[in-house]
Amino acid sequence: MEAPIKITLARKDYQLKQILALQRANLLDSVDADTASAQGFVTATHDLPLLQRMTAAAASVIAIRERKVLGYCLAMTRDFSQDIPALTYLIERQDGVMHRGQLLGESEYLIMGQICVAEEARGLRLPDRMYKYLRACYHLRYTYCVTAIDARNTRSQRVHERVGFEELDRFTSADGRDWILVIWNWRDGMEGFEKG
Repeated sequence: MEAPIKITLARKDYQLKQILALQRANLLDSVDADTASAQGFVTATHDLPLLQRMTAAAASVIAIRERKVLGYCLAMTRDFSQDIPALTYLIERQDGVMHRGQLLGESEYLIMGQICVAEEARGLRLPDRMYKYLRACYHLRYTYCVTAIDARNTRSQRVHERVGFEELDRFTSADGRDWILVIWNWRDGMEGFEKG
């Protein structure tokens, strides 16, 4: 019988290295068009020193079976806006968007830097479980979770909508890519919310 998949925070270097390997395997440039369309893809890349710094600021959530990382949900604070060129413009853009009568950049929000699930673990609703855990860990510190989805990634759009994200903005970045900015209000419906 297979061990259960545990949802927890990534704290160890071997876990961060597995996140990077899973990221490389699922980059848009690494998957064929059919896989990208049906299963989704990731767009930004990180390295180990950056992930270590991100972890020190806000540990990411992972889905792990024994010692194998099967999925990750990268948490990122705005302090890292200049460290990942692909995200710099996105973060600047979202800071300037109005939400509930104020600029988003004037509120406390956590950036969901990227979410990915290994091919062998898809269909198990791991994104839902990882997002629920992320919210439980950080909802007292941050009002919102915000992320930008490549408009071609329809699978990611469906997952984020199912979890509770709402569309906030659509825009085209300087490199001609279309993005959908989504937000999840972590203070709505928190009565009786528990980690798990």
